Amino acid sequence: MDSPSDPKERAQLFRLASTILPGILLAAALMHVGYLASSANGAAPVALGLIAYALAFVALVGALFSRPLWSTHILPAICLAAYVMWLLAAHLTSVSVVNPAFEQYQSDSLAFSAYSARLVLAGSDPYTASMAPAAQAFRVSPPVQTPTTDGGRISVQPYPALSFLVYVPFMFAHVQSMIWVNIGFAIGAFLLVLVLAPAALRIYFGLLFLLIPEYRDFAAGSGTDVVWLPFMIGVAATWQRRPVLCATLLGLACAIKQEPWFVVPFALLHWWQMEDRSALGALRYAAIMLAAFALPNLPWMLWHPAAWLTGVLSPMMSHAIPSGSGLIHLQTSGLISLPLAAYTLMWLSALLVCVAAYAQWPRRLAWLPFIAPAFVLFFSPRSLQNYFIYWPIVLAVYAGSALLQREELARQTSAIRLREALGAVAAFALLLLCVGASAAGGQEVRITGAGAQRDARTGYIDRISVSVNNPRAHSLALRFAVADGNNAMVFWRSDAAPLPAHADAQVVLRPPSLSGELPGTATAFQVVAFAPKDGIAVYTPVVETAAAPAHGLRNGSLLSAIDSYQMLPVRSPLGWDADPRAFLDGGLSVVAAGPFDRALRFHGRSHAAATSALRISQTFVPVTRRYTFWLRPEIARGHVRCAPHRFGILFADAFGRVTAYIADTAARSRIERRSTGALRVRMPASAASWNRYDIALARDLTPPVTVSVGEFAPTTCDDDFGGIVER
Repeated sequence: MDSPSDPKERAQLFRLASTILPGILLAAALMHVGYLASSANGAAPVALGLIAYALAFVALVGALFSRPLWSTHILPAICLAAYVMWLLAAHLTSVSVVNPAFEQYQSDSLAFSAYSARLVLAGSDPYTASMAPAAQAFRVSPPVQTPTTDGGRISVQPYPALSFLVYVPFMFAHVQSMIWVNIGFAIGAFLLVLVLAPAALRIYFGLLFLLIPEYRDFAAGSGTDVVWLPFMIGVAATWQRRPVLCATLLGLACAIKQEPWFVVPFALLHWWQMEDRSALGALRYAAIMLAAFALPNLPWMLWHPAAWLTGVLSPMMSHAIPSGSGLIHLQTSGLISLPLAAYTLMWLSALLVCVAAYAQWPRRLAWLPFIAPAFVLFFSPRSLQNYFIYWPIVLAVYAGSALLQREELARQTSAIRLREALGAVAAFALLLLCVGASAAGGQEVRITGAGAQRDARTGYIDRISVSVNNPRAHSLALRFAVADGNNAMVFWRSDAAPLPAHADAQVVLRPPSLSGELPGTATAFQVVAFAPKDGIAVYTPVVETAAAPAHGLRNGSLLSAIDSYQMLPVRSPLGWDADPRAFLDGGLSVVAAGPFDRALRFHGRSHAAATSALRISQTFVPVTRRYTFWLRPEIARGHVRCAPHRFGILFADAFGRVTAYIADTAARSRIERRSTGALRVRMPASAASWNRYDIALARDLTPPVTVSVGEFAPTTCDDDFGGIVER
């Protein structure tokens, strides 16, 4: 489409792009926030949802105003309010953020930082202490604890000292969760971007934060990379004009996590160019950067220097399992099989190519320092999304605030420069081809024929057999792990000795404990073989599992464990389905009681927000009509008297026909009440005592059948379920 020549038409298009469309996008985002808040109960989410919708209508009306104030100030301010409400809505509706009654972190990096802050307040050195207790201290779910290729888990403080020192004041002040600190950094970064962005473009910078889900989820879901974001925003804004402040901010960013380290070689080249290629001038800024980095780290560097160095270098030396959404995803999907050293070679080569290109064309590639870390880490064996997602913000700030960069972006690359650039790209592509060819000729381990068997008690997979081929000229000591469809990984035991050279073997894998069994709800899994000394990580293609309901009741004896594959850091009965929030806030818990020495306790809710009854359930194909189950209703709390209520067990068939058995402490005899498609049986029960019931279901129930146990209405009393068995 040709650009309009009529000034009025150009003005209308400018208004459409600068005010109307951003305002409409902002209104749509606010309506989404209102809808998100409506999924939670209580006064706070209701108020939040109504405010979000009200602001959405204000944004729509404001988008139609022609005054520049709307696009430069009011709409960006509403955008900031929308972002804050988005974070609050996530807090109120998501189980992966702060829970008022159950502190929970969804990343080991935040758990390590919070635990390290606690150690600092206790006068201990986090770099000499094990981080393993952090998982229990902050109830971290097993899937987010980073495994290593030798079967262990990361258990050292892996980041520079400022990564945990920022949390020390808040830990001292007894802030409930350090997630609130991360949310504060995210809001601070948003404000900083709005201040630094050109006034006419502020709304677009605000929408960048608001429309990308990771900018909310990583802050509200225990991500820690947001802590260095304000510092790197400052680096981008001062890169061309205030080198002393830029060097200071870069040093502080590097003192938080390792991602900003990749900007350092570009900064050294930039300062060298700024000082007319004077090494002395560049060294002056480098010294400022090092001083800013050393300031928070110096106590630990002097206290235990070897431990500090081991910690901050551990992301590169600890042999964490390969994972991520970069090039390594081809390998973890089972599509290719490269030695892990190949990825190290590739990311190092990518870094060298970027630095060399920046040295050759510092003005034309002035933007490169602020996206190179993402590009380099794309080739790393660990390339998680949080390594990438914040760099576009940093680059946007640089593009919007650096006058020199705006001039360079407007220039056209000459043909000679284009040939040189293509030569650099071709050289890197040749390197990738060489790595691929060498890997293809290197003959990697192959895993085929994965077959699974299930535990008859729980319905979980507890045995996997695979065929393994070792084409190498030496034996391999392999460690095997099983990953589910969500990439949660658990190391399993194998019955095989070191695999001889040029040999094939049939290997049987079993979980290390009940908690390591693969859940019956898993629809796919992968088997992974690691040989850390040889840099081997071989993934099978995804193996699909049958999703049909189990034949026969599963785990009626309530075998319980902390499931290593699920985001639930407390013991729960395996094979039963329940809302994890009920376990997190204390609504459900496993206790030592009942006929099997374990029972599931339903804790009555005493607060007004409890509007739904607690249940656990499972779906299965019955192999009998007769069952025995145990219930202990109306367990009083202290001197509080329990009122009779409805606690029991319910069976529903494929057509929705229901049979419910209610333990009734007020009943003197069995009472049956029938209605269309339903049978309710009230059975006599003794309060606070175990009651055994033997039942026979109707013959005409159509499988599969769903059995649900729990409260049939909210209550303030506790009740116990002792198990159910087939007869």
